Amino acid sequence: MKHSEIIIKNYQEFLKFLKNKLPVYHNSNIFFRDIHYGVIHFLNEKEKKVKYGKAESIAGIVIDFLVKESILKKIDGQTWTLNYPEFLTPRVEKKPQVAAKV
Repeated sequence: MKHSEIIIKNYQEFLKFLKNKLPVYHNSNIFFRDIHYGVIHFLNEKEKKVKYGKAESIAGIVIDFLVKESILKKIDGQTWTLNYPEFLTPRVEKKPQVAAKV
């Protein structure tokens, strides 16, 4: 099985792996190098060694797949927005401040 296929077939696991390593949230920006290094480390955990240049090509293939699945939305050549509601951060409600009694 090709290295890119390993990630594509397990893309949800890959995204969770990235989230554990990086501040990745729904609607946050994600950069090419984040995915590139994620590919290297994810495959290393799967005991598949991959060189830097090969990991760049794999990252490109994975990004293309995630764009087609509408998980990534392209901003420019190196940046995408993550569209993955599972990584939605919980809303924090601000409590009204109580005036101090004097």
